[in-house]
Parts: sequence; C-alpha cells; structure tokens
Amino acid sequence: MDNHSVAVMIHMMTLIASITSEGEIQQSNCRSPQYLEMGREGVVKCSHGQTVYGYYWYDTTDSSRNQPIIRNEDGSKSGRGYAAGEYDIQNDGSLVIKSVSFDHDRVYKLLTAKRQFGETSEEDVTVIVTVRPDEDFPLIDQCSGDVSCFAQLSPQTALRCIVSNSRPAINLRWSLPTSKGTLDVSYTSRVSPSGQLFTSEASIDEIPFQGNSLLLLECKQKRDDLPSLLTETATVLIQNRDLAQTIPPGAQTMTPYYQEGSSPQLLCDYSENTIAMAWRRVNSGTLAAKTRQRVFKMSEDVGLSLDGSLILPDINLRDEGVYICSTNDGESEHDVVYDVHTYAIPVHPHPLIEACGTRKVCSSVQVAGDVLSCEVEGARPPVNLTWSVRALNDDLTIDSEGTVNNQSDGLFSSIESATLPNLNTSFAVLYCTPSVEGDVFELQDSLLLVELVGPRPSFKTPPITNWFERDTDGELSCGNGMYVVWKRRTASANDSIAFAVNGGTYPMDTTDRSNRFDMRTDGTLVLNSVLVDDEGIYVCVFGDGVTESATMYDLKVFAVPSPPHLVVEGCEQQSYCVLEKPSDGSVLCSVHGIRPEVKLTWTIQSGTENGATFVNHTVVRSINRETYDISLHSYLRAGRTAEKITIQCKAVGPHPELFELSSTLDVRFSGGEVNEDSNLALLSLLLLIPLAIFVFVVICIKVTRRRTNDTRGLSGDETDSGRKRDRAVPDSPKAELDETQMTLLDSTADTSQDQLMADFVRQLKNKYRRWCANVHPIPGGGKHQQRSIDQIYVDNGLEVSRSHNLAGANGIQSYEDLFRLEAKRIIVEADAGYGKSSMVMKAADDWCKAKDGSPLKEVHVFILLQMKSLKDITSFYEAIVKSLLPEDTDITKFMIERLLKRRDVVVVIALDGFDEYPGRDMKSDFKSIFSGDMLQGAQVVLVTRTDCLPSALDPTTRHFRLTEFSDKARQDYIHNSFQEHQSPAVNELLDKFSVSSIINNLLKVPLFFTMFVHLTNELKDADTIESTTRLFELFMKIFENRLREKEGRVLSKRHIALLSKIALEGVEGNEIAWPKQALLRRLGTDCFNDFVHIGILVEEEEGDDGSSMEKKIGITKSTRKVKFTHKIICEWYAAICLVRYLEKSQFGLRGYERHLRKLNPFELQYLYKFTCGMSSIAARRIIQYLDSGVNGHEFALLCKVEETDQIESITEDIKKICEESVSFFEPSSRLLRASKVQLLEIAFQLKIPIKSVFFDRCYAFFEEFPDSLGMKSNGLRIPPLANLQELEIYSPGHKMTEGECNNILTYASKCDALVELRLSKTLQPMVMGGDGLRAIRAKKIKCTLMWLPEGDKLTYFLEQETGRWKLEGGRVGKDTEPSSQETEPLNPVKPEAESKSAEA
Repeated sequence: MDNHSVAVMIHMMTLIASITSEGEIQQSNCRSPQYLEMGREGVVKCSHGQTVYGYYWYDTTDSSRNQPIIRNEDGSKSGRGYAAGEYDIQNDGSLVIKSVSFDHDRVYKLLTAKRQFGETSEEDVTVIVTVRPDEDFPLIDQCSGDVSCFAQLSPQTALRCIVSNSRPAINLRWSLPTSKGTLDVSYTSRVSPSGQLFTSEASIDEIPFQGNSLLLLECKQKRDDLPSLLTETATVLIQNRDLAQTIPPGAQTMTPYYQEGSSPQLLCDYSENTIAMAWRRVNSGTLAAKTRQRVFKMSEDVGLSLDGSLILPDINLRDEGVYICSTNDGESEHDVVYDVHTYAIPVHPHPLIEACGTRKVCSSVQVAGDVLSCEVEGARPPVNLTWSVRALNDDLTIDSEGTVNNQSDGLFSSIESATLPNLNTSFAVLYCTPSVEGDVFELQDSLLLVELVGPRPSFKTPPITNWFERDTDGELSCGNGMYVVWKRRTASANDSIAFAVNGGTYPMDTTDRSNRFDMRTDGTLVLNSVLVDDEGIYVCVFGDGVTESATMYDLKVFAVPSPPHLVVEGCEQQSYCVLEKPSDGSVLCSVHGIRPEVKLTWTIQSGTENGATFVNHTVVRSINRETYDISLHSYLRAGRTAEKITIQCKAVGPHPELFELSSTLDVRFSGGEVNEDSNLALLSLLLLIPLAIFVFVVICIKVTRRRTNDTRGLSGDETDSGRKRDRAVPDSPKAELDETQMTLLDSTADTSQDQLMADFVRQLKNKYRRWCANVHPIPGGGKHQQRSIDQIYVDNGLEVSRSHNLAGANGIQSYEDLFRLEAKRIIVEADAGYGKSSMVMKAADDWCKAKDGSPLKEVHVFILLQMKSLKDITSFYEAIVKSLLPEDTDITKFMIERLLKRRDVVVVIALDGFDEYPGRDMKSDFKSIFSGDMLQGAQVVLVTRTDCLPSALDPTTRHFRLTEFSDKARQDYIHNSFQEHQSPAVNELLDKFSVSSIINNLLKVPLFFTMFVHLTNELKDADTIESTTRLFELFMKIFENRLREKEGRVLSKRHIALLSKIALEGVEGNEIAWPKQALLRRLGTDCFNDFVHIGILVEEEEGDDGSSMEKKIGITKSTRKVKFTHKIICEWYAAICLVRYLEKSQFGLRGYERHLRKLNPFELQYLYKFTCGMSSIAARRIIQYLDSGVNGHEFALLCKVEETDQIESITEDIKKICEESVSFFEPSSRLLRASKVQLLEIAFQLKIPIKSVFFDRCYAFFEEFPDSLGMKSNGLRIPPLANLQELEIYSPGHKMTEGECNNILTYASKCDALVELRLSKTLQPMVMGGDGLRAIRAKKIKCTLMWLPEGDKLTYFLEQETGRWKLEGGRVGKDTEPSSQETEPLNPVKPEAESKSAEA
C-alpha cells in the first residue's frame, strides 16, 4: 500500500468517526501550547488513559494531504520522522523530539484511532521552542553580573535590568518589596529581536527613594508570563548617594566609649519587618549592608551579625567616627547614630610613683623638699593626676605641677610632680590619685609611705622582751592607727619590715626574707617559723598623720634541747634512775641543742652527813651553729660509810622560766674504800686519752685541708674551698668557735643532713610509686583496665614551640632529652588530652627506678607537683610538704629548703598543670622560680595548656610542644597495651574509622586514641562514621551503658539535662570544676554517684589552709572538687543544653546570638561541632552566626559536616575554596588555620584539585615531620597533598637553612600534581642539594621551581640536574646573585652523568 492510499484510508476513518460520533465533542488529551527547550530532547505530552489502536502525528494541520511523520499502530512504530531518528513516540501517544530545533516551532496534529478502521479523534498542539537566556536571572546594570548587589546611586540615575538571548521574549517587571507585600514602581519595557532570539529590558528613569537613604528593588519575570525561563529574582540594594555622608536630621546620637583592642557591637533597630539595612561611616563610606537574602560587606575590617549589629573587631583610634545604621521596611526608614570614641587603659592600673617602680603601694625614705613624681603612660583620653597627704582620714592636696604629652600612637602620658612638705611626724601617707574626664575608665590610687629623715619626735619607750621558741610562729602586737610601720634592728639587718595603711598590709623588705613575715590588718606582726637570725629590736610606729606612738620589743629566741631533758650517763629514764657503782666514781650530765646557754650543776640531796661530796668538775662546752651542747663531768666522793647517795643534775641560767631541766638519781655503792689519789690519777688518764686523739685528728684535718687548698690554688679554682670556709665560719655568736670545733660540727651536720636527705627521698619515691602504679587509660575504667605508667606510656617526641624559640632550634625525639638539655627552665605546652601529665609521671617513675641510661639516674631529688591541687598554696616548700609527704612526716618546709639549696644536690622540678593552678594569678614562689629569681641551680620543667604561661619568664626558657600521636606511636601503644592476639582486632577497627580525615584528626589526640582502642569490643559493630559527633555519641553511649551493665539501671533524661545545664554554665564562665557539695545539691546523691561511677565526672582533692589558727598549729583541711574527665566531654554535655536553647521558638535572632557570644568558638570548637551534629535547627543557626563573623566561613563548613555526617555535603563549597589560592598568614587564629588544613585534607580525600596554597610569613620546619609543611606559633602542619598544583612560600628576609630547603623540596616531591613551586623574598643558597632535590628529580610530573628574591623584579629557576639557580634566560645565578644571598652550596647533589663518572 503506497503513502497516498494510507492517507486516503486515514481520511476516510476520520469521516466515519465523525459520522458515528453523532456530534459528540471530543475531550482534549494534549495541552497546547507546549514549550520545548532548544537543543534538548523534548516531549509533546498527550496522555490517553484508554486503549488506543493507533497514534498518527503530523507536522502540519493538514492531515488529508500529508503523511504522518510518525505513527504507532498496535505497538508498531513507523514513519519518515521515525526512520530518520528525528522523532519517537511513547506508549501513551506522546511525541518525542530527539533534539529540539527552531524547525520544530510549529503546530502539530495528532490523530488517535481507538480501533482499526474505527473511530478517530484529532487534536492540534502548538509547540513553542524556548531558549534559556545567558543567565538564570535578569542582569541589573549596576550589579556586574551578580544576582544581587549593593550600589550607591543618586536619585537621577537610570536603572536597567536586561535578559539577553531568550526565546520567546521575557516580560520583565520592576517591583519594590515591603514588609506588607510588593509594590509596583514605574518603569518602561522594550523587546529587541536578534534573529530567532530576543533581548528584553525594563528601565527606571528615576530611582524612587521617597526621602529615604535606602531602597531595595527587584527585577523578575512577570508572574503570568509563560514559559518561566528565569529561576531567580535579581535584587539591588541602593543607597542614596546624596544622603550617604550626612547625619539624618532629628536622629538621636549616642556617644559610646570602647576600650582599645575590644570588639564592640553597635546595635541596630533590626526587626522582622526590616527589608534592608546598611551601616555607613561619615567620611568613610558604607561598611556593610544586608537584605533578607544576602549580606554585603564593603570593608573587611568589620563584621555583621544576624541581627544587623556592626562588629568592630580589635577597635583602635582609627575606628573613631560617626556610624549610622539605617533600617528600611520598604516604605519608611529608621536611623541610629553612634559617635564612637575609643579609650586606652594604661598597662598598669594605677599611676607609677617614681620611688615605687611598678608597684601600686610602696615605701621610701625622703627629706622634706624632695620632689615626688607619678606618671601614667599609654592612656587615652589623658589622665589627670593629683598628689595628696592623708591625715586624720582627710586628704590634704599638695601643690604640684603636671604635664601631658601626646605620644605618636595617639596615646597620652601624664606626669605630676610635687614637693614633699615639712611634716611633724616620722611617717606620712601620700596618694597619687588619677581621674579621667567623663569617667571613661577607672584607675586605682597609688600610695607612697614616706619615712621622713631629719629631726623628729623620739619615742622613749623601754623595749619589752619577748621569747619565742625556734621554728615556731611568733606574734608581736601593735597599737591602732591610720598607718602602722614595723622596723627591726638585728645582728644582720637594720631595716623596715612591713606597714599597714587603711586595712591593707604591704612588705617593705624586698629580700628573700620578706616572705617570712606576715602583717595583719590590726598591725600585728607574724613571724613565720622564728629563726635565731631574727633576734633583735623590733619597733612598731603607728599614727594618724598628726600624732605618732611606738611600741618596742627585744625579740629573743630559745631552742628546746634534743632530747628535751638532761642526759645522765648510765640512766635511761628521763627524771629519775638508780646507778650502781662499786665505789667512788665519776658521773656525767649533759644537755644537747639548747639555747640560750645554761650551766649544769650537781647537788647532793642526801648523803652529805656521811661526807659525800663532788670534786674535780670538768665542763665541756661546744657550739653547734645556733645552739649549745653542755656536759658536766664530776667526781663523786661517797665517804667511808655511804651505801646510797641521792644526787641531782640541774640546768640553771639567767632565764629560768624558759627551761625546767633536772634529773635525780640514787647512787648505790657495793665496794669498800677507795683510794682518792688513785682515783684522781685514773680520772686524769681517762681525760688525757681522748684529748690526745682529738689533737691528732685536728692535725690530720689541717694538713689535708692545706694540701687541698694548695692544689686548688695551683689550678686556679678557689671557689669550692672559699665556699667551704664561708660555710664553716659562723656568724655571731658562732665566732667563739675555733677551727677544731668547726671541723667537728661540720662533720656532725653533714651526717644529719645525709640522713634527712635519705628520709626525704624515700618519702617522695613512696608517693610517686603509688601514682605510677594506678593509671586508668580510659575514664571510669575498672581495675581490669588499670595499668602502670610503664605499660601505657608511649614516647612520641616534642616539637619546638615556634612562637617562643629562636629560629633554627630543633625539636627532640624523647621526653628524656628534656632532662639532657643545658637549659634550666623548660616549658612543655599541649592541648588537653595530649599526655602532659603522663610524661612527667613517666619521668618520676624513671627516677624512682634509677633506670639505666636515664638522665634522671644521677638526680638526687625529683619534685613532681600536681598544681591543680595546690589551692591557696603559694609557697613551693609548703606545697611539697602538703602534697607529697605523708601526714606524719617530721620533715618541715624549712628543712626541705635547706636540702634543696645545698650546692652538692642535683634537683629537677616538674610542675604539672600550671593552667589548672588556682593561684596562677597570685604572687607565688612558682612565678619566682620560673622568672629565675628562685632555685636558679635547679632544672625546672613546667607543663601547661597551650598559651597559658606565667607572666614573667627567664629569658633563657626553652619552649616545646607535645606532638600528636603518629602512626608509629599508635602501633607502639597497641603493642604495649594489648596481648598479641588482640592487636589485629584493634588495627582492623582503626582501618574502619580512619577513612574520615575529621575522625582521624581527633584520634591523633592521645587521650581519645587510648579511649578508642580500649573500647574495641564495644565499637566493633558500629557503622562507619565521618563526624566527631557520631564518634562521641558512641563514646557516651558506651559510658552510659556501663551503668546498665554494673547496676542494672540507666541514666535518666532528667539527670542528663541537669548535668548538661551545669556544663553549659561552666563553659560560659570558664569554670569547669565545682565544689563537691555544691554539685551534690544540684544533681542529688544518686545522680552524682552514677556520673562518677561511669567515668564522666572525677573527684579531686584540693588543699586548703583553713583558718590562721588552724594553719598555725598545723591542721590542714582539704576540699573535694569535681570536674569532667576531659574538657571535650564537658563540651559534649554543654552542647546538649545549648541545643535546647537554640531550638526554642521564642529565641529570636538576638536571643540566641546573644547566647552564642558568650561561647568563644576559638576555645570551644567541639561544643559548636557537637551542637551542629545533634540538631539541624541548631546547626542552621550556628552556621549563620559563624558566617556573619570575621573569618568564620571555614569553621562553619566543618560544622556543616557534623550536621549531615557526610563529608560530601560540603563538596561544592570545598571546590569553590580550592579554585582559588588557600592562604595561611601569620596573624590569623589557630582555629582558622586548623579549619583550612582540615578542609584541604578533605579535598585530598575527595580528590578535588587544589589550585594553590600560599604561606604568608608563617612557614616553619618541624624536624620531627620532614615531609610536612609546618606553621609558626601554633604547631599546625599540612601533610603532602597529591592534588595540589601550585605552592608559594613568602617569607621576607628569612634565611633558609639546609633542613628547611630539604623539607620544602621533599614536600613538593610528594605532591604528585604539583607543577610550580615559588619561594618569594627568601634568602637562598645558590646551589640546592640533598635528599629533597633527588626526590624532585624522580617526580613523575615535572615541577618548575622558581625563586623570587626581590619579588617580581628578579626570577631564578632551579636547574634540577645541577641544583643551581639560574636567571630567566639561562644565565647562572652566581654571576648576578643578589648581594644578600648565600653562595655556598648545601651538600650539592651531582647530576646522574657526573655521579657515574665519579664512580668510574
């Protein structure tokens, strides 16, 4: 059948159908018109819901004279369009156009036959071919191709939006959005054809500001215009240029003052009705603007919060000016005006009196007429100063002259000078008082106590003698007055001790002895542990500025003998005994270590009637530095008939009230008469023998000393002998000792000191052994998880802290190397969980075991103090007694002080947790130790959290940072902690969870890695996770399940909510340790015990000195504090509470943003991450908050991963970041850099090309990680990135070392895709070499190495075969090298040919 016959047949079927339908109207199954996009496959939809025999499509409306382009008869397709592949037909009859072109823009006809030769229906369908415009939104001429923009225009400016190359033409419309809806504005439209396409535009001739400074306009396709070819609406926020630099009339101006360096927020009247707002600064332009859809920042120096507040980070003098915020609801406008001023508070919170240095209160000796001056530097506005003298609680102003100098940095210095008037008192209290105009900030008064020299009233008060026992506390009272001053005159000092003024007490003695005196506010002087050196005259002067009085004391010191009784030879009882003697004989009575000196006497109580008497008394007296040893040797003549005689030895002296020492004994005689002469001869012989031995020993010692001194004199080293002589020569009254006595006394003292040292070391080691044997690798673990420090400690090395050390300093491989350093002061920093405490505990363990090869084996004393337990303790020696020694120890802090100051004793001190020391802001021995003012000969290692350091440090201090767990350290830990059959399971779990770089970074923290591997059994069935929130969720479930396993109970939601609220309060107030009793009251006993039991909370003991009386008698209280096992666990529970706050509907923008401002993301990054991972609502609000701040976008992306638990959710964002150069610059925060590093690692994981990485003055070489690039200040580093294409290191003036050059080249060789490496403004060796150059040569993708020593002016290229830098054009750099460059090669590497010839 030919085509003509088919056409006739179909036409006849159509006629039959029209006859049989009897005029019935056919229902249309095809929508018309239909729009098909140019260049794509298009479907002309015609859906038929009933069974149809055939479909016949025509590309014309005349079906009688034309063939169908395609037909489908009973499932069989045919037709010229089908045969050509241009058309297809679907089962429901819809026409498929394989590739739409302009030829398809026509009317198509569809004939439908329900059965063969049966009824048919026909429908016409208009197909309109569409072409989408170049952009998905109208282009506003002021927006430079962006969908929305901000522009500053005058009202007369014409505004145009345009859509190009569309089909059909698009009808555009300008409108003005308001809080109540959308209003039309006047505009003109025009359409211009261009071939088959059209260009549409809508223009506004004059911008309708209507008196406002802001106007938001929209340009979009009309709502009823089809087809809808635009997907977005273009907006422009316009600021009236004519009003931009003027202050709105009638607006109220606020004049706030902000401290320089702070980051204030200027509030704006931003509400739900606000359509647009803008911040501008008079004479500086617009700073930021905002619509409901977008934020515009014209200045990188400000931030804009969600509620429209302007953030001025790190405000300074340049930021002063008038700031205006305009908010617009589309119809009206409201303005807020701020006249911002800054103030700078001086470094010191009080004026500096010339005589006081930096102290707020001090004393000095002056003469009437002397000029006194005080000064305030670095203030803005300038500070006014006045001098006054206090008398009878009234201030009398002193005439003075002041000058104010304007410093170059916009700060002021004020100096006030006054002449000291002639006063009638010995002392005067002077104040230098500051004041600031407008009371912008407050400074404290400075006080000077002046001791006036010259004729003054004398105090004829006889001294009161006070005796104090040595090594006990003593008190001297004084009268009341406005001021109280204590002075003393002793054998070794004549000075002032302390004074009190208006309830405050202050030391006047700046020597080391000053910490031995305390002064109460009532004027009482307290002598801590009185020494013999304290003997002397003490005077207390007190007065009110008009009259003065004085009290005088003669302080004496006595020492109770040891033992505290008389010793009679042959008697064991203290006060009475019986001696058996065969006949007349000698008796010996002695007392040891007594002060003041006493005399001993023998008296006969009964037996004189028989002729008993004492003859030949011999007294031996020796001085033991500060005390006396007295012995009385007498011969007792009993008489002829005596059988028993009662005798008594008694101590007598000028101060009998101090001692009551006596000993009574009965002497029984069993023999006959005794020849007196023979007895005397025997006694003489007995006395001569020890005397001869004594003289012989003295002569030997003298000869030995002389030889030693001669030898030292020949060698030129007299230091030690001089020291020994100085130590042996006593002060008054020890000057009475001759050389023989001194030699014997030194020997006795050394023996007692050695025994004391042995006892001290034994007690320390007992304490350390208990610590080291009870270590729990995971919180709350039972005894089955208890380990010794040897079992769990892995030595992972330390890197140099680049923010504090000089360039070129290297890290160390082991903690043992710390104690091999020459440095006497060392700081080890690390974040929480990096094993700081474990490191020093391992050192203590090595010392206890005297481990071979350990540098601590030769150390005599190792002191390890856990500083978090030293509440209210500022004395180093007191801390040792209270935290390290047993309760019943006889060793006092003064004994320890003498031991540690011995020159022959090697001392190492480890101070663990300075960041947790309750008194770190107080004056203490610990600060003196680290500033080098105390225990200068000891090596001191201070362990602390990153950047939490003492304020004053010895300039020779070395700084190190604990490194994260390397792969080797992880395997070492697994090997040490698990049996051989367990290790494969642990490694399998590591492989499962280390896919995500985010999880991997967390597991580099030693604490969390140890938790992870010790929870292998619990984690083995967990799914693979990619966020820290999911990992911590597993951790917390495992902890909480312990309660079910051990007690059959579960933690209630109420208990978790209670703890989470406490945790959030803690992180907001930066106080995450609570008194146990306070926490018990809030949680309840059961809840509290549950959290402690499973390891979430941990109890710690802190020392507390108690009251002054308790302290005096030696009673020490202790308080129990409770804290979270780790700060990140605290952040987990705080996040639970924060989620509840953020999800509440009543918390508007200002509400939750105000809450987030208390939580610094730089310190609480895990709190933010956990919150985002727990709630999508909270995540959206946090991400908005972070995006609105300065440099918060990168961290916000990581929070987004927490929300979705999928790294792929930020793939597009990372692609955009990696399309541009990723920069790391020196002043940026650690959180910003760490976030960028993590995003680069994710890009590497997802195989996203990284265009460029730029190091801006922050490159650092970490010797421990030779294939990574390190950064200064924060210890971060970037691992090799295979997908990195370009790398630039910009380091002006930095002289590259051999190690740094090798590091950079090695890194470049491991970046597979790297094609260009640039070194900008560095100082380079002209010849490169080493392993790094060899690795570059072996690189598959060749990399161009460029060196720009003077920026773009001069470019060198590295010739990789020779290792030489050559100028562009081939000239060797040696001939034209910059004058400042190094020219010697650093281990140059020969090219291959040269190497082979050398081998031949």
